[in-house]
Parts: sequence; C-alpha cells; structure tokens
Amino acid sequence: MLDAVRAEALKLRRHRATWLMVWVYPIVFTMIIIGVLIYGALKAHGVPGPEQPAADWIKDSVILWAVPTSPPGRFLIAGFAAVVFAGEYGWNTWKLIIPARARWQLIAAKWVVALGFLMLALVTADLVVLLGSWLGSFEGDKIPAGVTLGAVLHAHWQSAIHALVPIAYTIAFAGLFAILTQSILATVILSIALVVIEGLWPLLGMFFHQYAPALTEGLVKLLPFYHMSNVNAWAKGGMPLPLAPDAIVSFSFGASLAVLAAWILAAALATQIRFLRQDLN
Repeated sequence: MLDAVRAEALKLRRHRATWLMVWVYPIVFTMIIIGVLIYGALKAHGVPGPEQPAADWIKDSVILWAVPTSPPGRFLIAGFAAVVFAGEYGWNTWKLIIPARARWQLIAAKWVVALGFLMLALVTADLVVLLGSWLGSFEGDKIPAGVTLGAVLHAHWQSAIHALVPIAYTIAFAGLFAILTQSILATVILSIALVVIEGLWPLLGMFFHQYAPALTEGLVKLLPFYHMSNVNAWAKGGMPLPLAPDAIVSFSFGASLAVLAAWILAAALATQIRFLRQDLN
C-alpha cells in the first residue's frame, strides 16, 4: 500500500494539474503577502488606528480555510480529483499499473495522495499568511496584545479540521463520478452540478414542500446537500432550513457530520465496488 501511495505521489507531484489546482494555493498567497509587505514598506505611515480586538484578529487570520469550503474552491478540488481518478482512462495507463497492484490499493492511494496534497498545500499557504501577518507587525500593523500562540494554533487547527469535511466529500464524489464516467470533463461537470444543487437546495426544498411535504422533509434530512451547508455554517450556530412557516429542518453539527461521513463512506465503497468489476482491457 505504501508503495502504491509513493508511486501515485511521484506521478502527480509535478503534474501540470497539481501545479494549477493544488500548489497554486501557497504560490498565490505568497505573491499576495509579498505584494502587501512591499506596499506597506513603501507607503507613508500615518496615525495608527484603534487596535483590533484579539478575537477578531484570530478570526480574520483563518480566512484561508474558507477557500476550500466555498463553491469556487470546491470546483478546483473537483477538477484536481477528476484528473487524479479519470486521467488514467484518458492516458490509457490503467492496464499498465493494474497487474502490479491490487485494485483497491490503487484507488485508496489516489484518495490518500489527493487529500494529502491538498491539505499540505493549504497548510503551507496558511503558514505563509501567518508569517505575513507577523512580518506586517513590524510595519505598523501591530498584533493585538490578547493574541496568544495557543489561541492561534487552536483556531487554525479547528479551521483545518472543518475544511477537511468538504474536501473529503468533494474528492469522494468526484472519484465516484470519474470511475463511473471514465471522463475528466464529465467528472468536472457532475461535480459542479453537485455543488450547485447544494446551493439551490433551500429553494428547491421550499418549492417541493408545498406538493409533497413528508417526502421533501425526508429527502432534506437524508441527502447530503443541506448537511454540507450546515457543517460549513456550524461556527455561526448552524443553518436552520425553513421549508414552510410550520416546517423547519435543523441539525446539530455532530448530526450533520455523521450524515456526511455516511455519504462519504458510501461513495468510497461504491467507487471500489465499481472499479473492482470494471473491464479495463
């Protein structure tokens, strides 16, 4: 299994898709931080404004982790996963690597590498942002007195774990779409449709609730769309979903997380079963 992961990482680490959709995070944020620091060094410094509260500063410092939970960020993740999983069909390389590895290991290695590369890139970009904030403090943008290293690490750790859910969810379903369609383009289109439906789910729920209230409430609670939005909004107290004046769906963070975990595992299992039965000659 470790050999399969190493081989997959070696193949993808310098791939153009990896540079454009994964390593782009630390590269772009490094360029932004350098530009901000240069601008701060050259501009004339006036009277400093009121000090920002420590809690607000820490909250602003984790802004990077909002990227993979946003629709554009998840489109990018889905695009990378499409290349990772469906690329083998376009390159016609499955038949070359299948004899050397068990099929389940090949898919598992792709999950590990795709998730690992993305988290590594995001953590690196996050460290770049924190370094930029620290360097900026020497130019007048002072770090509030109440900010402690422990509080910063705790906030960033929580944000990283929170971002892990939509990343894993997107990779799992993009991988399933790739194995089913055997096409990068079809995988990207279906993944985008999944994210778009998720955003439209509140409106769709209210529309269909007036015709089939029991069925609509059941689907809202069962399908992953509402739960993904709820998990993303848990820091703000969750996202109640009104379907009608007398019908509101509201789940706790833990409940929505459990539903999403079940869907991720189901997508992963379906991917393995389909791939094990697939004729790739």
